[in-house]
Amino acid sequence: MSESVRQLLVRGVAAAKTGQARDKEEARYYLEWVLRSGDATSDQKSTAWLWLSQIEDDPKKKRDCLEYVLAFDPANGAARRGLALLDGRLKAEELINPNQPLEPVQPQATPPPSGVRRYTCPKCGGNMSYLAGKRSLVCDYCGNRLHEYQAIQQGALITEQDFTAALATAKGHRWELPSERTLKCEGCGAAFALPPLQVSGKCPFCGSAHVVTANTGELIEPEAILPFQFDADAASKHIRRWLDELRFRPGDLDNRAAIGKPRKVFLPFWTFDLGGTMNWRALVAENRGNNNTEWVPRNGLYLVYHDDLCVPATRAIPKDLLDDLADYDPKALVPYAAELLSDTATEIYQIPLANASLVARQRALRLGEDHIGSHDLAGEHYRDFAMNSSGLIIESYKLALLPMWITRYRYKKTSFVVAVNGQSGKVAGQAPRSGLQKALAGLFGQN
Repeated sequence: MSESVRQLLVRGVAAAKTGQARDKEEARYYLEWVLRSGDATSDQKSTAWLWLSQIEDDPKKKRDCLEYVLAFDPANGAARRGLALLDGRLKAEELINPNQPLEPVQPQATPPPSGVRRYTCPKCGGNMSYLAGKRSLVCDYCGNRLHEYQAIQQGALITEQDFTAALATAKGHRWELPSERTLKCEGCGAAFALPPLQVSGKCPFCGSAHVVTANTGELIEPEAILPFQFDADAASKHIRRWLDELRFRPGDLDNRAAIGKPRKVFLPFWTFDLGGTMNWRALVAENRGNNNTEWVPRNGLYLVYHDDLCVPATRAIPKDLLDDLADYDPKALVPYAAELLSDTATEIYQIPLANASLVARQRALRLGEDHIGSHDLAGEHYRDFAMNSSGLIIESYKLALLPMWITRYRYKKTSFVVAVNGQSGKVAGQAPRSGLQKALAGLFGQN
């Protein structure tokens, strides 16, 4: 790095930071000098273009500067935010101080009637239940059927949301404080409570389905939903089969386990679209003969592409179970419609977008490392492997509600949690140890 170029950049940035009109020309003079310098690095030129964008008043010139930044550094968050502001995807008054912690959203203890909807049969006013086999809401009384696509607003589409814009606002960092809501039933007039973090439920007196639809604008709204693909009986069969096929289980587990009735729930998940590149390097062993091994540097570039990488937004069930069950097919998602929640408990997200995006980046990095190990370095003996994720870009996101069956089963006076993916039927759960497992745990000092 040229010391003279560094000094030019320092002076240009210092002048630009004052925000004073009289210093703009001085900033422009030094920053443009950096851009003309043949020995300026890509990082220095990227920084110069970024600060030039800060002192430009003309929107077109400002856009040109930001696009030059992204040409050098496609993952530059400041340049992406700047373009989002110019495009109108982000408003200046929505920007937050990233160093200032945000408080969780306090929900209304008693939502107003205008913020709660009761879903009934349009023909007779009876309660509607979702039948997975029919892909429809069916009236419990007259049998009137409303197909799931009739419940979705005409012309509704699933839209990927701008990640850069959301991350710069309070919405991208907030979550809801777990609090009970009290609703007044629009059917019988009784008051009933919804458990913390739930936005849908049935009146315990008349069975009417209610959904809280009020939106204060402080949380991100669901964009998509994946309807249940099978009913409670099928979920129980999946659990029974899972118990039967478990390895290292007690021999009488499948016969003696008392399975509770599965309860269906929509759980929130974030999905992310990622792109960009990640550089990697390693030392690879090369045989030079006579048992002489030389460690030779090797490096490469990994192209990142992940569509709808799924990250749980809930803490309702243990994380290890959620991770095992997050293999949903995003092609089955449909646009969000509150009607599809009418007979199903639905949870509000507890993990904000910003936190979930870090998990998505970690997963993308791990997948990249696994790919290089099984392809570029397959069969090689290597060490000191490192991968740089700074070029990884989260392009977009959406909040989706995904179906899960949850229950417990009892075995020898002990209760175990088990969950079923409401699309694929995959099961994950807690299980008792066999005698062999207990012996090994005792041998190795594990509880």
